[in-house]
Amino acid sequence: MATASNLRGWLVRLAVLALGLFGMAGAAGLHKFAHLGLGLTLFLEYLAITCVVWGINGFVLRTLPLRGVLLLVFSAAAFGVLFLLAYFLRSVMAPFLFDAAGRFIGLVHLVDLAFYLFAVMTIAGAAGCAFSRNIIYSAWSLLFAFMGVAGLYVFLGADFPAVAQVLIYVGGILVLILFAIMLTKQIGGDPKLTNAHLALPMGAALAAATVGTLTYMAVMAPWKIQAAPSYEPVSGALGVAFLTDYLLPFEVASVVLLAALIGSVIIARKEIKETSDAVSP
Repeated sequence: MATASNLRGWLVRLAVLALGLFGMAGAAGLHKFAHLGLGLTLFLEYLAITCVVWGINGFVLRTLPLRGVLLLVFSAAAFGVLFLLAYFLRSVMAPFLFDAAGRFIGLVHLVDLAFYLFAVMTIAGAAGCAFSRNIIYSAWSLLFAFMGVAGLYVFLGADFPAVAQVLIYVGGILVLILFAIMLTKQIGGDPKLTNAHLALPMGAALAAATVGTLTYMAVMAPWKIQAAPSYEPVSGALGVAFLTDYLLPFEVASVVLLAALIGSVIIARKEIKETSDAVSP
């Protein structure tokens, strides 16, 4: 019986809380669209806040029950704080934020923003692949690094390397790495296996040297500002070159890759046969 009474009390307070929230939004809407008077709007907002305070009191401030004059005083204090906060946000912060956003949008072009997004995705994916202690998360981070590099190829006007990056590295190498991780029993038993034996100071030293070298090159290089060239597709010219002037190296490379594929199949079958012979009595 006591449980049913408590449940009924909670439902009543929850209904009053919802009514107060709806009343706050409704009073603001009437003032804006129906041109309700300011005094009446403030009075309705005060009543709505009183309902909200009374409803919240049943769930949060149980040790301090608010009723009667104490409820009205507490609601008036909450109303004053919310009124000052709303006035500050609307009259001070909102114009400042809109002005700052307008200045920022005027300085940054959409193409530059897309380039920065791809650059951040590439760096974040590479960092996640290098620093993650979970080898599965490292493989998935490598996906974002590959996709970011493909996007940077697009900005360089190299459509063929961008498509090859997606097809070969994302669709081939990354999928192969994921299958190797999932099919390896030792990794499947403990997915946190990673290159933990590599010392962090060595990696930090290499990273510092790389960043320092790139920074020096970026600062000291004699950059020249030129008009942006019109990007033209290079896949057609590459296809013609592969089938005319570079046909022999292209076929030799395909034969080498085929030999590597056949060799990997033979080595895998040999290991499977040795394992089956060792298991069989």
